[in-house]
Amino acid sequence: MNTLLNAMAEKKITRARLLVVDIHGNPKYMVIPADYVEEVIQGMSIDGSSIPGFTQVGSSDVICKPDVENPHVVGDEAILFCDLYETESSPFSKDGRSILKRVISDYEVLVKPELEFFLLKGSSPLDKAGYMDAGEGLALVEHVVGTTDIKVERFHHENGPGQYEIEPVMAPAVSGCDAIIILKDMLKKKALQNGWTATFMPKPFADKAGSGMHFHILLEKNGKSLFQGFGDTARYFVGGLLSHAREITAVCNPIINSYKRLVPDFEAPINIFWGKSNRSALVRIPKGGKTRIEYRAPDPSCNPYLALALMVGAGLDGVNHKVEPPEEGSGGGTPCDVLPLNLEEALNELETSDLVHRVLGAELVEEFIGLKKSEIKEYRAHISQWEYDHYL
Repeated sequence: MNTLLNAMAEKKITRARLLVVDIHGNPKYMVIPADYVEEVIQGMSIDGSSIPGFTQVGSSDVICKPDVENPHVVGDEAILFCDLYETESSPFSKDGRSILKRVISDYEVLVKPELEFFLLKGSSPLDKAGYMDAGEGLALVEHVVGTTDIKVERFHHENGPGQYEIEPVMAPAVSGCDAIIILKDMLKKKALQNGWTATFMPKPFADKAGSGMHFHILLEKNGKSLFQGFGDTARYFVGGLLSHAREITAVCNPIINSYKRLVPDFEAPINIFWGKSNRSALVRIPKGGKTRIEYRAPDPSCNPYLALALMVGAGLDGVNHKVEPPEEGSGGGTPCDVLPLNLEEALNELETSDLVHRVLGAELVEEFIGLKKSEIKEYRAHISQWEYDHYL
């Protein structure tokens, strides 16, 4: 605690932002002037009933404890992610950050997410640039990256017009997810200041590439990679990911629009198979550097803590049960070999999954399914412009 307070004083930081992430992956925060940060370090009560997916009004108090060991600095502000508790020592069962910490507790799990997004002017892409071109939005991305203390390996223009990608460096799992939350929040705010929109919608344009959020995962024990050389542990981890892929899709791809990205011809995974350097594979083993496993289904609309908890949980289930993956291939295309086609199908898989209930807990799963079924009901009642154009 003293280290944090001294650092805030030295860097003349005027306030701290205490940040909580809801079930959808959206940040909620409370701003604390620097003079009062010490008072809230030991924990403070927040109204969980006002945060999506947390509690009901009758039992709304949730204890919020800032993670003072992993602060982030953005300008003159310190960002403190919070872990949530039901009591002083009992983690809150629906806190994604705490769930992820529990899942990875026996290993050192490192991740590198690839965060893709579009910059829009009005409802159109900001530019018409292509892959690795000098798009108009690069200066904005560079500003955001330079304003934070998040280490970024690279950023560039992606395939779609107005589409960009940021790749933070490989980092411990929780820190990697924290980085996603900060970058998304800052990109949205900075774009708004410019009169633009930063959208993390997976498929904003039907005829353009969608935005994914691939996760590169590295498993270590006592500082030693367990994936190096693609030995037994790596193979079994891949086997677990593939065998549970349909069950975890609803969390990795949690909105209706997610499934408009998971279509042919845009380097998005559809078939459940693995390959080396194959960008149409669900699970890819990239070339170069330490052996790592890339899971390519997730998109930036997901809650990264929950999605990663399920990815790691599925992989470790494969390791524990020595699940051999099928031969490296190009995908079978049969119903059992493809990802769910829509959110409703994905929810059905999630609802009956023992693995998902073990990893996330029954309370969170029930809450998630309820929220998503309401979303589907609302979508079904909506009359789209396509229907007016074709049937009016």
